[in-house]
Amino acid sequence: MQRVIATPKPAGAVQAMLLMLAAVLPVMGTLTMIPVMPVLFNHFGAHPHAQLLVPMIITVPSISMALIAPLAGVIGDRFSRRRLLIAATGGYALFGLLPVMLDSLPLILLARMIMGIADAFILTTANALIGDYFSGSARNRWLAIQSGVGSIVATLIILASGFLGTFGWTGPIYLYAIAIPLFLGLILFTREPVARGEENAAVSTPAQAFPRGQMCLISFITLVSAVIYFIEPLQISQVFSQLGMRNSSQIGIATAIAGIGVPLGAWLYGRMAKQRIDKQLMQFYAIFGAGLLFISLASNHISAVMAAFIAQIGNGMLIPLMLGWVMKVLPAEHRAKGMGIWHTFFFLGMFLSPVGVTSMTSVTGKLQDTLLIFAVMTLLIAVCLALSSSRTAVRKITAN
Repeated sequence: MQRVIATPKPAGAVQAMLLMLAAVLPVMGTLTMIPVMPVLFNHFGAHPHAQLLVPMIITVPSISMALIAPLAGVIGDRFSRRRLLIAATGGYALFGLLPVMLDSLPLILLARMIMGIADAFILTTANALIGDYFSGSARNRWLAIQSGVGSIVATLIILASGFLGTFGWTGPIYLYAIAIPLFLGLILFTREPVARGEENAAVSTPAQAFPRGQMCLISFITLVSAVIYFIEPLQISQVFSQLGMRNSSQIGIATAIAGIGVPLGAWLYGRMAKQRIDKQLMQFYAIFGAGLLFISLASNHISAVMAAFIAQIGNGMLIPLMLGWVMKVLPAEHRAKGMGIWHTFFFLGMFLSPVGVTSMTSVTGKLQDTLLIFAVMTLLIAVCLALSSSRTAVRKITAN
């Protein structure tokens, strides 16, 4: 078994940017197809199971990631994380672009499923390598930057997807070609962290146990947070459509404008990174809950975009918040395994989020009424966290 330490040969901005961009690829796999959902339904509407299978074009990669991420993490702790990342990025490019040559819905779903497997290896190894290359405040800084850069890239992708969607449902798929230059950059400019546990290892430290209890708590909070986190990005295009916005390009532009809130949220995380985790989570739930509340009450395009912008500020805080927490808890030799478990629950939340929204909407009869219910639930969680945090502070003062 190859074990790594958290302080490898010095890495800099080039390595960090490559790893951050690699971590964006799986999210891009979902976002790319959202603006063309109406086009997909039009193209595959004759398929007998179109209502079930067409939405799965978006969700199938997340299912693959949720199922494979723990295995990817275990493999990442045993073998070269860098080589796994490079191979997965190449596979992502290949199977991401493959649907351009397909017109069979089941075959497209199969290609998307395999791309999701590549996504699982990309996420676990890329984030583990960020944890290996950097530590402490430098790691928190890069995680915040990752969220900001990721949001900017995602905004550009949504804009491009909306534009390319005007040429047909296959237009946005060509964006997956971005993985090709990234694949080459990873080969040329990254390296595996220094190995230990071998005869010529320069550093020898006792192995640390995997933090099962802490990871159980983190996994539960991740699942709940992910279900809430994905409500806005997965449902906002439908809200825009129901408010009268029909063109995929317009939906893409509106979604991209709202996405500007994500780098602001990442900046806010950087300001609060040293706070207790309960305070950080409370701020996420409060800001996102407020945004979701305003989305549920929006009556026109402008108010919906402004509300989505607020929700995206909260979303910009969550990813670096959770990744920073996970990396702080995990020993270096278990980092890929732990990241695999974290991504399983995160993308399980991505899969469950639209299921929950759809089930609730079948009862309420209107998407915005469903979002109102989720907004109230989110704000109640924020209130509970605020009360818990206050009690903790009072106990500390009393003890002193």
